[in-house]
Amino acid sequence: RSELNCMDHLWRPLKQRVSANRQYPTVEQHVGAAIRWVLGLSAQDALRKAGCLAEGFWLRDLLENFWRPTYSL
Repeated sequence: RSELNCMDHLWRPLKQRVSANRQYPTVEQHVGAAIRWVLGLSAQDALRKAGCLAEGFWLRDLLENFWRPTYSL
C-alpha cells in the first residue's frame, strides 16, 4: 500500500513474524529476534520495504545515476 510510510511496511511483517502472539524471556531476546529478522532480509526485500523500488521514489534518480548499484532497480 503506497500510502504507508517505509516504517509501516517494515513494522507489519516484523510484528507478524517476530512479535505477534509471542513472549520472549527478556526484552533483549525480543530485540535480538527483531534485529535478526531485519538483517535477514534480502537486498531486494529491504529495498522494497523501504520504498526504493516504487516508481515515484523521490531518490530514484540519485540511486540510478549517482551510485553504482549493487542491485538492480
